[in-house]
Amino acid sequence: MAAQSDADSAERPPGDVAPCSPRNVHVFVCTTSGRHHCGEQGSERILQRLRDLVEERRLGNVRTTRMGCNQQHHQGPIVVVYPEGVWYGRLRLQDVDAIVTEHLVGGRPVERLRITPDGPWATTALT
Repeated sequence: MAAQSDADSAERPPGDVAPCSPRNVHVFVCTTSGRHHCGEQGSERILQRLRDLVEERRLGNVRTTRMGCNQQHHQGPIVVVYPEGVWYGRLRLQDVDAIVTEHLVGGRPVERLRITPDGPWATTALT
């Protein structure tokens, strides 16, 4: 751990600790194309909005990646955030702002947008 500089300590009240660096986050967006798949449900626009917001807010700790089909297109478009393993579904473009603000920046998953994967991706199958 790097030593705290005198300038840093002079700016904070005694006993205050330097802020932690943000946690690394990896966001996967299903962009599989095909009838009834996430790509046909607007996931490309969701991915682009996500990337735009990450860049605007300078969230260097956040990576965004396309992913293939996870057999959840009936709940799509799908976004999965790691390391927490939070699944979001049935997303609209405007939902991306809440995910970025509340989850990626604030550290709190957006409960109203969460889904539980089913079938071979069901929670019990992943543990």
